Amino acid sequence: MSPLPIRAQEQSQPDGLDGLQPSGQPNETLTLPTPTERGATSPSQPTPQSIPEPEAVTPPSDPEDLRRLAADSTLLSMEAGQRLVQEAKESAAAQQYEPAVSKLQQSREIFNQLSNFHQQLYTSFTGIDNRIANSHRTLAAETAQMRDEASYELAVVHSAQNQADLAVPLLIQIVGSQQPTRELGRQAYELLADIGFVEIVEEPTSSETDAAAVPEVSPEEPSTPAQQTGLLSMAAANGLMEEARQSASAEEYEQAVSKLQRSREIFNKLSNFYQQLFTSFSGIDNATAETHRNRAAETAEMRDLATYELALVHRVQNQPALAVPLLIQIIQSQQPTRELGKKAYEQLWELGFVDSPFPGGRQSSSGLQ
Repeated sequence: MSPLPIRAQEQSQPDGLDGLQPSGQPNETLTLPTPTERGATSPSQPTPQSIPEPEAVTPPSDPEDLRRLAADSTLLSMEAGQRLVQEAKESAAAQQYEPAVSKLQQSREIFNQLSNFHQQLYTSFTGIDNRIANSHRTLAAETAQMRDEASYELAVVHSAQNQADLAVPLLIQIVGSQQPTRELGRQAYELLADIGFVEIVEEPTSSETDAAAVPEVSPEEPSTPAQQTGLLSMAAANGLMEEARQSASAEEYEQAVSKLQRSREIFNKLSNFYQQLFTSFSGIDNATAETHRNRAAETAEMRDLATYELALVHRVQNQPALAVPLLIQIIQSQQPTRELGKKAYEQLWELGFVDSPFPGGRQSSSGLQ
């Protein structure tokens, strides 16, 4: 079961000249001096006073003489991004998390832009000048590595702020970019385990298989990682669903809709995250990949259940235009042969959107289940 897939202004004319009137004064007879009296050498030659002085013209700069910009004079450089990362680490060490987050976000954006630009240049020069192309390919990889390192530092700061819902997406991106076999990818996955979003599955050794099947766990030692994921967890989404059911029972439908929408969004995010981790570990660690595939399917099932209950609330509100798209999404995700898919189709039939019930289906109540 695959999860639902959830960038000529007009010129003003001058005032007319019609309003200008003659001065009204009588014309005066002017006696003009002769050219000889003026000292002119020739009537056709202008006077020396009428010749404008030539302006000094600076010759254009030679393009070959232009200087390269200093690396520290622009924000779009590796040096600028590295400086921001260092400043962010100093702020985080002083527990000044807000400026640390701001600087890491800036550095991450700089490195990401640089990586994209060098990748574009690599593509443009491939087959034309392989020396230049390979140079930009190397720079694209280096700046992508720096981007992932800045992302990891940002995730660490978010974790220190108890904002795991912000840290988890960054860490999953790192695992996908670096792959779990590289050092930074392993560190990101270990931090996901520390947060409680995943559990590290380790292959049992021969000595472990000879030991007792169920290891002893002291009462003070938890058997699973502590869940610190906050709103980004199945427990939080399930809690919202239960609160929504209570609101619907009390006919507080607006609150029920709000809580079900939030629950549905959380389950959808979780399903996408687990699907990405499954892809990252496929062919590398099949046991871990299978664990994430099962979680992706489980959270997708819960997302569809929240969607179904949201559609029922819309039906009770006499809003079939909102209920029908949700029910069709469920059928596409679940297929009509599965129980939840059958229920969604039966709701479409009861709403009058389809002409015939599903063969072998059963009538369902229109209330929340």
